[in-house]
Parts: sequence; C-alpha cells; structure tokens
Amino acid sequence: MEADHEGAERSPGVAHHRAGSKRGKPELGRQCFFLYMQEYSDIIAITGHRDYPDRAALYRGIDNMSARQYYFGGAKGIDSDALEYIARTQPGSVRTVVVPNRLADQPASARVIINKHATNVIELRNSGPDRYMIRNRFMVDNSTRTDAFYDYRGKGGTFNTIEYARYKGKLGTVNSLREYEVDEFRDMSTYEFHDTMVQMRNYKVNFSAVKMLFLEMIIKVFKMAVDVFFKSLGYVGVKTVEAFWSL
Repeated sequence: MEADHEGAERSPGVAHHRAGSKRGKPELGRQCFFLYMQEYSDIIAITGHRDYPDRAALYRGIDNMSARQYYFGGAKGIDSDALEYIARTQPGSVRTVVVPNRLADQPASARVIINKHATNVIELRNSGPDRYMIRNRFMVDNSTRTDAFYDYRGKGGTFNTIEYARYKGKLGTVNSLREYEVDEFRDMSTYEFHDTMVQMRNYKVNFSAVKMLFLEMIIKVFKMAVDVFFKSLGYVGVKTVEAFWSL
C-alpha cells in the first residue's frame, strides 16, 4: 500500500482518477469515462442501502446481472458487498468505484474492500453537502443502466438515485431486499393500493417479489376477482396482474 501526496491510500493494482474543481463547481472527470464508454458498451451502476437485512437477496440480484463494467458508490453495505461478490463471481469485469470526495474519506471497512477488489477508483473531490447526490448522478449519467437494491423505504439516497435513473430513462431492475407482507397494506383502499402497485411497477421492482402480494390483496383482502378489480379502476381488457405489470 502506498500513499499519494495528499495522504490518500493507494493500492498498486488499482487505477486512480481524480476530478478537480473549479470555482467550487465539480469537474466530473468525464474525459476518462468517455474512454470507458467507448470500450465498454454495457455498464451497470449499482445503488443500494448501507443497512439491509438479507445478503442472499443481493446475491440473487447480482446473479442475474451480466456486464463488462460496473460502477459502485464506495460506501459500506450494498456498495461494498456488491463489489466483493462481483469480483468473486465475475473476475473479468471492470469494477469502478466512484467516491464523492477522496478514497481516504471512505469508511475504513469500505476502503479495504475497494483496495482489494476495485480495478478503478474515481475521486470526484467534492466535499459539499450535495457530494453524495453528485456522485450518484454521475454514476447514472455515465452508465448504460442503473440497478438498485431497495427496501421500499421511500426516502434517502437510494430512493433519490432510483428516481433520477427513472427520469433519465436508465432505470434497470429494482431488486427487493425484503418480503412484502399483506399486513403492511391491509388498511389501504383499492385506489391507494393501486397507486402503490403503479409506483412499484414504475420502479421496476422484481415482479416475482410482489406478485403474491398483489393476488392476496385483491382476492383475500378486497374479496374481488382480479379482472373485476382492474375493471373497477377503469382498466379495459386487463384480467391478470401480469397484464397490469406489462402496461
């Protein structure tokens, strides 16, 4: 391990790129990423929570991914665990970690994983309060698509990154990190639950993770046939939850 002139830990096997700033506005180092984009046409940015309960759900989601390059945010939790798992299961991939400021500012446990498993590290050199948002948007903007690992908490950095990726037309798969229980939604009206279904569909939550929830709510809670449920909401010709999901 060596240190650069500003004290940041450097791993000899990891390529480091630094983005400077001009008059307080970050220069996001796009030139090096344009080179990456030319060589790698399929780049997946991965976003997810720092705290989450089920690492098996993360592994299942990654097992369905295949790309020549990945972007990671460099934090604890999903960022570090996904980097480590992809390095092990897809060793030929390019694994680029994008940090908001300097690598030295990342948590010690995350730095260990980065130095061991990343092939590139991009330091955006932003220290302001919006540095995480800048990092997340940079990853979305410079990737082919963004895949998320999400527990549907409706706020925070992962939620905002999903929203931004959806706005940019780059949202890939949203992998659910937990099982959905009917009791969480039982008190909703049909219209409120429909809005929840639409939001889940817009976020591209894995259909397999919510299909049984939809059916239980419609059939057991609302006590309606599936086609009748959708007809009551104004849908024409939608008779199954699969048909709704594909709209």
